[in-house]
Amino acid sequence: MRKIYYLFMLCLLSTALFAQKQPLTHDVYDDWKSIQTVRLSDDGNWLAYRIAPQVGDAVLELKNLGTDQVITIDRVSRYAFSANSQFVAAEVKPGYELERELKLKKTAKSKMPKDSLYVINLANGEMTKVGRVKNYQLPEDSKDWIAWLHEKPLPAKKKKEKTEKVEDPEEEGISRKERKRRRKAQEAAKEEVVEEVKDPREKSKGTELVLFNMSSGEQKSITGVMDYKLAQNGNYLFFEYDKVDSLNPAGIHAMNTATGEMMTLSERMESYKKMTVSEDGKRMAFFATANDKDDDHQYYSLMHWMEGANEAQIVADTLSSGLADGWMVSDNSTIRFSESGERLYFGTAPRPVEYDYESDTTILKEERPQVDVWSYNDPYIQPMQKLQAAREKNRSYEALLGEDGSIIQLEDLSLESVSVDYDNDRDYYLGMDDKAYRVQYTWDVQLPRDYYLVDANTGEKTMLEEGLIGFASMSSDGKYMTWFNSEDGHWYAKEIASGTTRNLTENISVSFANELHDSPSLAGSYGGAGWTENDEHFLLYDRYDIWAIDPSGSNEAVNLTQGAGRANKVIYRYTSLDREADFIDTSVPALLSVFNEWTKASGYAKVDLANGATPENILVDDMSIYGLTKAKDADRVMLRKSTYEEYPEIYLADSWADIASAEKLTDMDAQEDPYNWGTAELIEFNSGFDGETMQAIMYKPENFDPNKKYPMIVYFYERRSSSLHNHLSPAPSASTVNIPYFVSNDYVVLVPDIKYEVGYPGRSAMNHVVPATQAAVDMGFIDESKMAIQGQSWGGYQVAYMVTKTDMYAAAGAGAPVSNMTSAYGGVRWGSGMSRMFQYEKTQTRIGATLWERPDLYIENSPIFSMPDIETPLFIMHNDADGAVPWYQGIEFYMSLRRLQKPAWMVVYNDEAHNLRQRKNRKDLSVRMGQFFDHYLKGEPMPVWMAKGLPATLKGRTLGYELTDEMPTQKMKEGESLNTEKKGQN
Repeated sequence: MRKIYYLFMLCLLSTALFAQKQPLTHDVYDDWKSIQTVRLSDDGNWLAYRIAPQVGDAVLELKNLGTDQVITIDRVSRYAFSANSQFVAAEVKPGYELERELKLKKTAKSKMPKDSLYVINLANGEMTKVGRVKNYQLPEDSKDWIAWLHEKPLPAKKKKEKTEKVEDPEEEGISRKERKRRRKAQEAAKEEVVEEVKDPREKSKGTELVLFNMSSGEQKSITGVMDYKLAQNGNYLFFEYDKVDSLNPAGIHAMNTATGEMMTLSERMESYKKMTVSEDGKRMAFFATANDKDDDHQYYSLMHWMEGANEAQIVADTLSSGLADGWMVSDNSTIRFSESGERLYFGTAPRPVEYDYESDTTILKEERPQVDVWSYNDPYIQPMQKLQAAREKNRSYEALLGEDGSIIQLEDLSLESVSVDYDNDRDYYLGMDDKAYRVQYTWDVQLPRDYYLVDANTGEKTMLEEGLIGFASMSSDGKYMTWFNSEDGHWYAKEIASGTTRNLTENISVSFANELHDSPSLAGSYGGAGWTENDEHFLLYDRYDIWAIDPSGSNEAVNLTQGAGRANKVIYRYTSLDREADFIDTSVPALLSVFNEWTKASGYAKVDLANGATPENILVDDMSIYGLTKAKDADRVMLRKSTYEEYPEIYLADSWADIASAEKLTDMDAQEDPYNWGTAELIEFNSGFDGETMQAIMYKPENFDPNKKYPMIVYFYERRSSSLHNHLSPAPSASTVNIPYFVSNDYVVLVPDIKYEVGYPGRSAMNHVVPATQAAVDMGFIDESKMAIQGQSWGGYQVAYMVTKTDMYAAAGAGAPVSNMTSAYGGVRWGSGMSRMFQYEKTQTRIGATLWERPDLYIENSPIFSMPDIETPLFIMHNDADGAVPWYQGIEFYMSLRRLQKPAWMVVYNDEAHNLRQRKNRKDLSVRMGQFFDHYLKGEPMPVWMAKGLPATLKGRTLGYELTDEMPTQKMKEGESLNTEKKGQN
């Protein structure tokens, strides 16, 4: 009896504790914090991370892992460790509230507070604080040196001198007019006295550049700098002056940081651009032009300097013999050194052409027609051409400066894309060309491509493979070209030396193509881990396991994980902790990531790659375990762990072999404690399509009571069950259900997986969402009369379709829904300029045929043709700058609902994208979506915007969030009625 009493009291206590917890409100978003930019120092002794609210000032925490000392710096936006792990540089922003207050006062931009730079000495905690910093550079390999560029100094305030009027005795008897003339002359003389400028560079458009030695405190300042580049290891500082006058011309200069010696690398050119420094800091290159900015065209030269030279030399310009006729050095291109510094890459381009039409001075601008010509054989349709116009105008073609100073053109008009290996000075590179196939990009995004071998010494191009579907790449040592053939589902390798092509996977019984692929397009591969030393083996993934393939064909393939993945439905993937590794070392145990496809458990395992073995788990748990990172020069590692309930905290271990006992270092979960949070679990249901057992995630309130009846929202988008352990922070919604908010407010949220049947996407959704919903109802705690569905984009379409087929849901939310596939099929995705045909025929929509081949399928899958059957109140979002789904699809849907007088509201955010980008709009959507579902699923009063609308005359003056007991003012006409006949659920 006493035991029952204690259990009863424990239940009461538990209930009381839960009762004290608050539901999340929309007010919590701005201050909700997350851990960002996590880093270990190279020596593994310090951990750094930023704790940032969604709106407001972030805090940088620097934790000494040996002493537990913590250094905290407010308002940090970015930071970096020095290479010796002794210093941290942090960019510090002005306070958010201060900036907001000044903006409210309409403070001029020039008078707004600027960023600061803090240099922290980790040994003693001392901070060097520098104000008004425009930017800073602390290169990855720099131990002592940091450089920064200041903002323009604030103008000095002029003090007005008070002068008393004193009568001059000598002016007695002088006329008033003469007196006035003399005083004017005196004032003019004063204005002619100009204060001497000590440094003529103070007149420059540039600002002060500071080089600072973090160890010694030594500081060097240079006035009037436009741009600068601190070498990777800090041995040289390069900087650019602009032109002040003839005695102080524009130029590129350098400082040896060890000796302080200054060098002039180039001077008296009109303009300089894009300083680039080799990895060892002993070479640098830049663009320069002698042309005035007012000239019609500025032709640039590529200039190069190397340590020991007195000045930089022109190595490429319009007169260089290696350039094709009519071509020039392109200042729009990127300059890059190879890792060795021996090779210098840059871009060239055809010279600009002036068209007669443009230069015709007899035609007024307003007399010229503005016309787009759409041609059936254009490589790309006009909307794509327009979006790509700026890129095409500025396109450059990769060239290489040879060791003898010659220019080797790697890319040109016939071959626009060459994959250059900047880490290795190879004899040849891989080029790709798809121009012959671009017309079909209108209806198919899986284009064939032609591949070429490009000689790095001559630029000569040799065809390797024609019409491959898929992307090819070179092996680590360049001995093989490999690709996945989507048409037959096999991997291939071409031996460059012999030209021999081999099918690498034809004798392996498992599939290397995506086994879950369910659209009419070609299935992709699972990819690979990379190459072992000397290109001996290519490590490939099937759905679960890792295979070692001998590309020479001499040895049979080896399953390195011994089939353990497939046997247990566990996905193994190779994980490298060495950021600079050039190949996979099979002589040491390898680290693998682990993910159980069915249970969603994850973690890490180790395996012997030399001969293959069953992986041995190091740390695997029913969580999301990820982000394992090793200190560059030490064994110490960090990782993250999360569930829906637990924030992804940072954990630390002395080595990757010890991660099972990793120590938790952060506690972000504390911010959730005051709130009614939730739980996430998997439930199973049988597909109405083929009876296959499928999964769904069910989110329940933390204070869940199985004896209560809960309202439920069903959200879906293809397959989502793998995200079971993702921790979702409350945040304003860009388009979809805000799961933490609704769960905290006593909703159950269900997220089912969907498998698709080609030709029937709408029916496929019904065959999974409805059975999943019923499986949840059968559990006994869902109020069957208070259920809703919500989806965005592809999910929004499925919502629109489903409400024409079932009225089991009391409300529905459809974001950016395609309502009429017959009108959407021939449209354009304005964000990319692409035709929408490919989507309907081959990819997500999965119709598998053109509109004229199967018009019946387009009509059957279009909600617009079944609008009278809708009984479900709808909340629609479709924005007028949607670049993915044409806004008119939402309008067609809304107009039909309006014509039929079905309860429907559509929110349109002006100049907004497919998913909301602006936070103010996300907040608004979150409030309106919450109020809509609260009304239909909880019986809450309607807000004013639902009951009375939001008239255009009140736009910007009120939001209409206030609740009212009134019903909508728009009534149906006499004689009209909603169709109340029950529809089938399937």
